[in-house]
Amino acid sequence: MPRPPGPDPRKIEKIVEVLRKHPDGLWIMEIARLTGIPKSTVHRYIQSYLSDVVEEVRNYSGLIRTYRLKKTIR
Repeated sequence: MPRPPGPDPRKIEKIVEVLRKHPDGLWIMEIARLTGIPKSTVHRYIQSYLSDVVEEVRNYSGLIRTYRLKKTIR
């Protein structure tokens, strides 16, 4: 039986768990590597489904974007 449409709760759990273990934040590529989820999927989930709990942090004059859990979620 196929998975129902919409976000996969297991992928959301993996992304949140990895970000919880790295409170300073991670690049999309690192989140993808640590979770085993494709980069495009990680980016889509962060932008669409996790925008309430994940914040973008720009480092090095705004050139590098890292993502971390918002302080209220940690």
